[in-house]
Amino acid sequence: VPTCSIAEAVSEPALGKFFGVVVDPTSGEVMFDRSKDSLISPASVQKILTAAAALISLGPDTTFETSTWLSRESAALFLKAGGDLTLGGADFGEESVYIGAAKLQDLVDQTILGLEFAESETEFVVSSIVVDQSIWDHEDNWREAWDDSARSKGYISRVTALQIDGDRFDPSREMGRRSDDPVSRAVNAFTSALGQRDKGLRSLDVSFGSLPIDAERLAYVESRPVDELIAYMLKESDNTIAEMLGRHVSIARGLGGSGDSIQKAILGTLESRIAVDSGLRIDDSSGLSDLNRLNASFVAALLSEIYRDQSVLRPMLDGLPISGVDGSLRDRFTEENSEAVGRVRAKTGSIAGIRSLAGVVQAEDDLDLVFAFFATGEVDDGARYALEKAVVSLFRCGANLGNF
Repeated sequence: VPTCSIAEAVSEPALGKFFGVVVDPTSGEVMFDRSKDSLISPASVQKILTAAAALISLGPDTTFETSTWLSRESAALFLKAGGDLTLGGADFGEESVYIGAAKLQDLVDQTILGLEFAESETEFVVSSIVVDQSIWDHEDNWREAWDDSARSKGYISRVTALQIDGDRFDPSREMGRRSDDPVSRAVNAFTSALGQRDKGLRSLDVSFGSLPIDAERLAYVESRPVDELIAYMLKESDNTIAEMLGRHVSIARGLGGSGDSIQKAILGTLESRIAVDSGLRIDDSSGLSDLNRLNASFVAALLSEIYRDQSVLRPMLDGLPISGVDGSLRDRFTEENSEAVGRVRAKTGSIAGIRSLAGVVQAEDDLDLVFAFFATGEVDDGARYALEKAVVSLFRCGANLGNF
C-alpha cells in the first residue's frame, strides 16, 4: 500500500486552484489525481501538442524552403515564401537565436548566380520583383486573444509566411522586440541585398502575387529540419516557431494553413494516437491564447504516448527542458528543490492566471513518472517555485506515491 503523498505540496496557497495528474507511462495507471478532467488553459504546455502533431504529420526531416524564381515572360523576379519564419537576415558569420537557420544573403547570392546563368542563355532584363506569400493568407497572422503588446514585449511575431529572424529587431535576443510589418522588413532586406550585389536590380518595382506557370526556379534555401525546430521551440518556449509549425500541420492535412484550422489540424493528427475529448479547444499553437482548453488527463496521456513511442515521437523527450540544466528550466529547481536537478524533463507555461509544468520525472527510486500540473487563478511567479516543489515531492515518492 503506497504511503507517500504529494497532497501537502499541491495544496500550497501559491498554486491557487491546482489541477494535476501523475501517471505511470508504462502501465497507464493514474497514481495521483486532482481534478484531472477539468478543462483549463494550458499556457505553453500547449507546445507539447503542437510538437507531437508536427512530428506525426510532417516528419522529423521536413524542411521549409524560401526560393526565388524567374518569369521570362513578365521579366519578373519572384521571391516565394515557404513559411520559414526562422529565415536569417544576419550577415554571414553572425547568428540569430536560430542557430544554423537558412540565410537570406545565401539566397541572394544564389539568385545572382542563377540570373547570370539565365542571361547567358537568353538576353533579358529583370524589370520587377514579385513576392509570393500565398502559402497561407498573409492577413491571417494574429489571433484575437493575443494582446498587441506581445509583439513589443518580444513574445511573438505576426504569423506571416515571410519574415526574417522571427521578425526580431535584435536577432540575437530571444525576447527581442518585433514589428507590426514583418513582410515589409523582409522584402526590404531582400531587395537591399540584391541591389548591393547587382546595381541593375536596384530600385525595381515590388508587388505581391502568385508564381506564373512559366516561372523557373533560380535558387532556394531550407530551414533546419522539423525535429531541430521542435527541440528549440520546446527548450526556449519559442512562440513564433510553434505558430509556424501549426500552420504547416494544417497545410499538410489539407486545411489551408489558416489560424482557425489549427484545432482541427492538431487534434485531428493526435487522435490517431490517443483519445481526444470533444470538449478540448485549441485557439493557437503556442499556448499564448487564454482560450485554449485542455485537461491534465489529456496532456498526461499524450506525454505517456510520447514516452512509450520508440520511433517518431520519443525524441521529443530530449527536446524538453531539463531541470536546472537548460532551456526554460535552466534557472529553475534551485535551493531546496535542487535535489531534482537533471531528473525532470518538462515543458513550462506562463500566461496571466496560469502557471504550468508538464513532463517526465525520474524519481529517486529511478521510476519514470509522467505529470501534468497546473496552477490557476490569482497566481504569480511564486507558483513556479511551488510547482517545482510539488515535482520534487513526486521525485521523492516515486513508486510509493499514493492518491490521497
